[in-house]
Amino acid sequence: MVSSSVGRLTPGARQWLGWIALAGAGWVALARIAACSVQESQLLTAKSSSGVAGGAGAGVQVGGDTGGCPVRLVGWAAVNADGVPTTTGGGNATPQRVTSLEELRALAGDATPRVIELSGTITTGSDNVGIASNKMLVGVDRNATIEGGITMNGASNVIVRNLNIHGAGDGNTPVDAIGVRDSHHIWFDHLSVWDGPDGNLDITSGSTHVTVSWTRFWYSDPEHSHRQSCLVGASSSEVDVDTGKNNVTFHHNWFAELVDQRMPRLLFGQGHVFNSYYNSVGNSACISVGSFASGLIENNHFEDVDDPHLFADENPSQITAIGNHYSNVTGRLDRGQNGQGGQGGAAVEITPFTVPPYSYTLDDAEDVADIVTRCAGPQ
Repeated sequence: MVSSSVGRLTPGARQWLGWIALAGAGWVALARIAACSVQESQLLTAKSSSGVAGGAGAGVQVGGDTGGCPVRLVGWAAVNADGVPTTTGGGNATPQRVTSLEELRALAGDATPRVIELSGTITTGSDNVGIASNKMLVGVDRNATIEGGITMNGASNVIVRNLNIHGAGDGNTPVDAIGVRDSHHIWFDHLSVWDGPDGNLDITSGSTHVTVSWTRFWYSDPEHSHRQSCLVGASSSEVDVDTGKNNVTFHHNWFAELVDQRMPRLLFGQGHVFNSYYNSVGNSACISVGSFASGLIENNHFEDVDDPHLFADENPSQITAIGNHYSNVTGRLDRGQNGQGGQGGAAVEITPFTVPPYSYTLDDAEDVADIVTRCAGPQ
């Protein structure tokens, strides 16, 4: 494995990579991005034997038996922003175990920082369970399950881990197994998420600073009409809401049976997808990047899938793809700059996202399938 961090500098070099101007009819959005210079031809890496590395927030142990698998916060959810230094969930609050829907709704939805332990199966019915700020929701073992859905709406500093989250199935409600709206500093870890009616995990409405790690996404029904797993940004028209938001990290996830597309789909933000395993045979697309987004796609393992990474639309966007392993894949391997400009012909160049503002460890892409299939999901 190799270690990668914001310390990847040529000697003495640190600079601001300008301003991105997103030009359209009647709007100009500016996003200033701090970054460090890297060698022109490659990312600098150094050998590491630590197994797991992290930046701010690394080493956060959040309950449950890890089964020897890593449990450490890495990615955008660890970055100090919007008044939140890093994602800690309920912090040091005394854990409270719930076994009923009524208990879960009451504790998860109030204003008190909490560590909420789930045991057994809780069914939410047609209404999802709202998770408020400063909460950690954790399964006590690998059998802990939520049937239905959960949502964060206007929340911050939330951790959800070690759970099975079984969506309501095609055409039912709640529409998403997990919905994140207008929220920031959210960490999803060691989950199994499947059969969301509209999405397994949708991150929309100006949400940002989200990490999704060690999670298995899948579907059980081949007749499900919307097997589109993970959405980051609702649409290309959400300029005012999503510009400067949608910053997400997906790492060590497993996109498995019957996922058709959106693994994830990223609009507007800076997205980092690394060390994830893709073997959803018969899919139509894996990672898609569009509408003023910039994606860094590195050291993933794509096997027996179509379109490993592609541009989602004709709007300007950027893909950097490094160190991935492709086995029996077909279709597109898009990278570089896409699109020429917005309305009125104004030129728009999207700055490549190559140096995330956090430390992380890269496993070799050839090892990803074994690592992820062993450790993704509840432990």
